[in-house]
Amino acid sequence: MKNELLDPAFYPFFMKKLQERLSGSSVMPVDQAERIQQSIEFVLAQLLKLYQAIQENYQSFGIESLEESLAEIGNFFSVYDLEFGAAEVDQAFLDYQLAEAVPADFVGLDFYERYLHNLAAEVFFLKRIPETQVYELLDHYQQDLGFDYRTDVNNLFEIVFKQMIGKLLLGKKAIHTLLLNQIEAQYVLGRIKDQTDFPELEQLFQQNDYYRRIFAHFQLTVQRLLVPESAVHFFVVTKDRKKLLEMPPVMTASRFNQLMEAYSVADKQEKIRLITSEISAPADFEEYVEISAESMEFYKNLLKEFNKNFIKVLLIFEMNKLDYTSYAEIVGMTTYGGVLELLKDYIKALPEAELSALFRAVDEYQLVPDDFS
Repeated sequence: MKNELLDPAFYPFFMKKLQERLSGSSVMPVDQAERIQQSIEFVLAQLLKLYQAIQENYQSFGIESLEESLAEIGNFFSVYDLEFGAAEVDQAFLDYQLAEAVPADFVGLDFYERYLHNLAAEVFFLKRIPETQVYELLDHYQQDLGFDYRTDVNNLFEIVFKQMIGKLLLGKKAIHTLLLNQIEAQYVLGRIKDQTDFPELEQLFQQNDYYRRIFAHFQLTVQRLLVPESAVHFFVVTKDRKKLLEMPPVMTASRFNQLMEAYSVADKQEKIRLITSEISAPADFEEYVEISAESMEFYKNLLKEFNKNFIKVLLIFEMNKLDYTSYAEIVGMTTYGGVLELLKDYIKALPEAELSALFRAVDEYQLVPDDFS
């Protein structure tokens, strides 16, 4: 039968209480000592469950320090009851660093409890990110810095989390790559530096307060950055430089309503003339398609009547919202509707030479920051 007094996590506490009792300053009943021991065992059991959940859900992406640290934690649990001095264990045994470090005065079970809870928040965040996007990001990361991420990355979560924050603050409806271009990075960095309220991030923060705390650390870091070029060092940024495209201004509400009133009494040809001559902003075209009640065939014919510059701007607008980098992603969509369905059919109907010319033109541009949101 195990002698509880030999348990190294309990023994120092027990001796302290024993000395207090012998000196007359305190009396600790046996049942109190038993409850304390049960509490330690309960905490151990809960931490073991958390560790097992991390083991079942983590993806290391080959990062050696993460794999080694998880193995070391497993070793702690396997030997704790026999001879492991939990009160003597600290972060020196774990090479994988967290985005929020465990305070230096946390030792033993206190250290492991905080470390595992923080690590779990990081693991479950990463689990929701497609592996292909993480590998793409890491490939660019190691190319930029000139080292092997498997041996030199100390915290994967922080790298991915920064990029995801960037995408969310750009207002992306769908995310297909974690990479930012330089203009996007500067825009996001400016928002973080100048603003205090970020409603786009609230849903993320509500999942785990750890994410709110890490973002607060980012804000403090950004406040110390002095020049816009810092964006290319704060984020992982693609190197291509494109021409800036500013979207045409949207109509005022009154002007748009006047257009739709005239549209409602027009015949088919006049409807096409009104829309193609009056609408120049993609956002206005989206709203028109959403509130009008024409057949899909009518909309397809309408799109053919727009000039190529409008089609180019419309494609850039829609691809930016969806975080697409290729027209092939639009063609490959399985769920779509409205303007996206029209664009998909339009692209599929183009001869190969026209299609190539259109997307060469589209690829030359990126939106100016004011058009990200």
